[in-house]
Amino acid sequence: MKIKKFFLLINIFFFLYFAVQLLFYTDEFAFKNLGYFNHAIAGLSELIGIIFFSFFISLILIMFYGMEKQLPLFLTIFLIQFIIAINFWRYVLTNSPGETNLNIITFNAIIFSLVSLISFYILININKNN
Repeated sequence: MKIKKFFLLINIFFFLYFAVQLLFYTDEFAFKNLGYFNHAIAGLSELIGIIFFSFFISLILIMFYGMEKQLPLFLTIFLIQFIIAINFWRYVLTNSPGETNLNIITFNAIIFSLVSLISFYILININKNN
């Protein structure tokens, strides 16, 4: 039970960090992680920030109300994190960072991979007793 709540807290902080970066520091985040900035990238970054902020709020509520019957939400969270991690690893393995540098993409790939593993753990243990 404590491990699941600890992993839930990690996910909460993960989504809060990226939501704040994407919503409040859109220009800097896009330039640092993508290597350039334009209004289309800013708009997409803000949309992803809104989605991450929504996950943050959902996980906060789950912290208080419990994880029972939350399988679809945790499956969605896991899939988003896992697919984003695969996408980052694709850039790392093909050594094609585009306009940014490979170190930033590698760091993000590692972070998303670790958090998707945590989400997978929560996902497979969600139906067990809290």
